[in-house]
Amino acid sequence: ANYIALTGQRLSPSAFFERFNHAFGQLMREVASRAVQAVREAACEDKPFNELGTLLEELSDVQVADSTCQLLRRLAADWAPSTSQTRPAAFKWHALVSLRDEMPVADGMTPQRTQDTRALPEEALTPGTLTFMDLGYTDTGRFLDAIEAGAHFLVRLKAQHAPKVLRVHAGKGERVRARGMRLTDALLQGMLREEGGVIDVDVQLEKQGRTASARVVAVQGPEGERRWYLTTVGRDVLTALEVAEAYRLRWRVELLFKALKSGVGLTALRATRPGAVLSLVYAKVIALALSRLLELSMPQKEDASGQQQATGRLALVLALTRCAPLLLSHA
Repeated sequence: ANYIALTGQRLSPSAFFERFNHAFGQLMREVASRAVQAVREAACEDKPFNELGTLLEELSDVQVADSTCQLLRRLAADWAPSTSQTRPAAFKWHALVSLRDEMPVADGMTPQRTQDTRALPEEALTPGTLTFMDLGYTDTGRFLDAIEAGAHFLVRLKAQHAPKVLRVHAGKGERVRARGMRLTDALLQGMLREEGGVIDVDVQLEKQGRTASARVVAVQGPEGERRWYLTTVGRDVLTALEVAEAYRLRWRVELLFKALKSGVGLTALRATRPGAVLSLVYAKVIALALSRLLELSMPQKEDASGQQQATGRLALVLALTRCAPLLLSHA
């Protein structure tokens, strides 16, 4: 409907989507990459979140790795199988998002069943960067890859993950005896207990003969639960409590996903062929980048509240909802 309104041409849905093959999808991806880069170059260098001040003094970038799922029509089930029997087709859009500008550094599209850790962009291993990840990215091999590459990570630690304790920096109990024990064993046997609601230890990661040291932090949550984190960020950069606070910044990736879904209409995809889906996804990214460029072109009031800025951004995204069909109308 938007295509007809914008171009005045009448075209059946099948003929419309046949225009978009894999090569065109890759072209749209390249255009989207350039649009994002334009946003990155236009963004003010002094605009990073205040919460990242210390991190950005020590690291070249702070990023979030995550994915969002989108259902498709049944005809796409042969190349994009989902985990649902009632809605058998869906894809994941994987993104590595910089918290400097809330735009993707790298991205990719896979069937929904693909595990997040298998689709982690290689850019997450860039030396000097820090990447926040959720439990879906737990993979000791990838953690070792990051350490060997000089990249940092901060991820929630799975309960069954039991690295070897090398040294206790914060925690009550028998610190010397805890050395060399598996973390879970040291906890169960009372060799390691919280100190002021915190545990902070050096651990050894190991897989297939490869080893490296990392840091495990436990912080008491608001309801008394214990939250575990695995990271390589040093104590001179983040204290144990600051590790937990920094991890909360991971939710900012949801702002990007919400803008794509609710703002520029990612949830309204009608395509079923891989090339068409790819083309439409990156058309949405282009529309979002254009909205950000418009936002950056507007002078911000120094006293503007976060709510006012967020409202302005959402209004821009909604105003550009029709950008994607306009781009596609010139194919």
